[in-house]
Amino acid sequence: MKKYTNEFKVGLFVILCLIGLFYMVYRTGKVNIKKDGYYVYVIFDEVAGLENKAPVMLNGLEVGKVDKIEPIYDGNKTKIKLKLLLDKNAKIRTSPTVSIKTLGLMGEKYIQISSYTGEDFILPNTVIEGKPYMDLDVIMEKAEGLSNDVSNLIANVNSLTDQVKKMAINLDYTVKENEDEINRIIKNLESASKNIEEMTAELKTNPWKLLYKPKEDKRK
Repeated sequence: MKKYTNEFKVGLFVILCLIGLFYMVYRTGKVNIKKDGYYVYVIFDEVAGLENKAPVMLNGLEVGKVDKIEPIYDGNKTKIKLKLLLDKNAKIRTSPTVSIKTLGLMGEKYIQISSYTGEDFILPNTVIEGKPYMDLDVIMEKAEGLSNDVSNLIANVNSLTDQVKKMAINLDYTVKENEDEINRIIKNLESASKNIEEMTAELKTNPWKLLYKPKEDKRK
């Protein structure tokens, strides 16, 4: 049985380690091996820490890398321009949605291209407007603002409820204070209603009284 020297074993171990290291570096995008493909450009207001060589996904499938990141100055606005290198077989339909997403627990940023429908495909060197990135801090600030608005609404409702209670108390007090006068008015209304009923019954029995006109007293 052939025996290997310690030097051979150490050399083989080192070679395997180098191969593994090269593979890991390649997977993380630190080594750029030229591939056939084409470029597209995406404009963002901000990229939230996106790094060069970050993965580019087409509907969840990795199809390229971020090749370059640079600021551009458009009038009085500053934006970020990304140069994406895509595989030659990756075709993007017209009107895609391009956004920045977070991958895994480590928070690695990547580019997500959502392209589902469309008859035509974009051409190389096309410039696409990216979807604004929603940072977690911005979302928390909006949630805090919404919470404050809800708290203010609850406070206003409680204040209105207190005012209604006070009005009810004042109304009850006013009714009790003028109870005799209110009862007198009710009795007068009942009496007037009774008189109207009696007069109506009389007219039904003797309708000629509607035409009766008392004679004027001509005596002076």
